[in-house]
Amino acid sequence: MALFRKKAPLSRTEVLETPQYGWIWKPLVALVAIYLLICIVLGIWWSWTPSPVDPRQAVAMQRGAPQSGGESQAPAAIKPGEALLATNIELLDTLLDKPGGYLRNDVMPPGLWLDNMPSWEAGVTQQVQDSVASLGSALEVGQAPLKAADEALAGDLDSWRWPESETLLRAARNNLGEAFSALENTGAGTPGQEAAAPAPSAPGADALSAWLAQVQSRLETQTQALAAAVGRSPGGGQAVESTPWFRIDNVFFKTRGTTWALLQLMQAARIDYAEVIEKAGQGEAFDQLIAELKASQAQVWSPVILNGSGFGFFANHSLMMANYTVRATQLIGKIRSAL
Repeated sequence: MALFRKKAPLSRTEVLETPQYGWIWKPLVALVAIYLLICIVLGIWWSWTPSPVDPRQAVAMQRGAPQSGGESQAPAAIKPGEALLATNIELLDTLLDKPGGYLRNDVMPPGLWLDNMPSWEAGVTQQVQDSVASLGSALEVGQAPLKAADEALAGDLDSWRWPESETLLRAARNNLGEAFSALENTGAGTPGQEAAAPAPSAPGADALSAWLAQVQSRLETQTQALAAAVGRSPGGGQAVESTPWFRIDNVFFKTRGTTWALLQLMQAARIDYAEVIEKAGQGEAFDQLIAELKASQAQVWSPVILNGSGFGFFANHSLMMANYTVRATQLIGKIRSAL
């Protein structure tokens, strides 16, 4: 009878055309596709460079918004050291609070797949480390929190386990906040009462020169890395070691993070070291340095970092960035020689 007749075995063609995976594979494929799409969108969003913060606005934010009511008063003068402290605090806040947060220590997608923003963060943190270390010798107040902040920034900023990098950055940020409060309270007293501490003296030329020497060294290193990405030495000859093609964008974005942080730090230094800079007659050179750093932050319209050559069809982003770093290095050397 047909009811008990055995079914004929499927041919090889029929087996291939009717896989026996069941119904579960279709929703799994759909979930994976949705997950990858979300990771791509988040990766693009997290890779946007944050906007720089004006040092005067950073100082105002650290002082707190003025209370409403009553007659409006002019903002108090910025004490020497406040602009650099407030700017470093804002740089650390940006690293922690930007879209995606701090990505250098991510071990899960999409942060794991990204390399441009982590390289950018490496450039920023390096400049914050150098700036905070220089403040310890330049400021007469807040020595303990400044030392603690320096020690926190010297930790492993690639760590995702205890102590994780975010913990170190947040500790450094809080210590810098304590140093800012200590500096803000010096020389302050109520009418009719003596000040709790004498007003701080302006940071000297030696402190500025020492910090600029470190900045100059960092920029020279970045220029050499950019030249290696082009396949040339800074002098124009053939590079001894060329940067692999898949790391060219990492070098570019680390330099871009370096100049992004330096733009704000030099604007702050223009305020804190105004007396020293004007006395040395380097106000115009310092303003030109800030202009060069600002120009290095021009919008990159290409979706990838290009490495064209000569007057070819494609641009060379590394070479363009190297032009700004070389010019900035020369200006810093000129300023240091006059201090």
